[in-house]
Amino acid sequence: MTFIFTNAFSLATNASAIATPPFTKCNIRVDDPHISENLFRTRGILAVKVNARSKCNKPMRDLVLTVEIYKIGFFMDYKVGKKAVTFDGIVYANRIVKNQETYAKCDNSKQSRYYGIAYATAFLDGQIVKTFHVITEKTIALKCGN
Repeated sequence: MTFIFTNAFSLATNASAIATPPFTKCNIRVDDPHISENLFRTRGILAVKVNARSKCNKPMRDLVLTVEIYKIGFFMDYKVGKKAVTFDGIVYANRIVKNQETYAKCDNSKQSRYYGIAYATAFLDGQIVKTFHVITEKTIALKCGN
């Protein structure tokens, strides 16, 4: 799933004026939930994991890329994991930054359904910019109960 956010538009001053298109193209891609083979292999942890990445065609400063994992419940969904990764300083234009650190440990092998949400904040052109929340394309059933 890709989300493109923009922060700059020209404002029309009269009925015949034409707005210019946005010149900032930034996006977040968020992967579907999965059981992490790497966590199990390297640390012996059975966990559901969601990864995300962000890219922007303009330089940013102090980017924070947050990923949350939700479990589908009977009456409501439950947040079972959250991790914010901070990239201090300048993030150069077109650099891909990743959050591959968000996971929730499995307590048992009961099948449960999960989805993820990713969002970011950063300084862009001297102002704080926040993205909308981007949800995973699919809700995935995994043998991982929390």
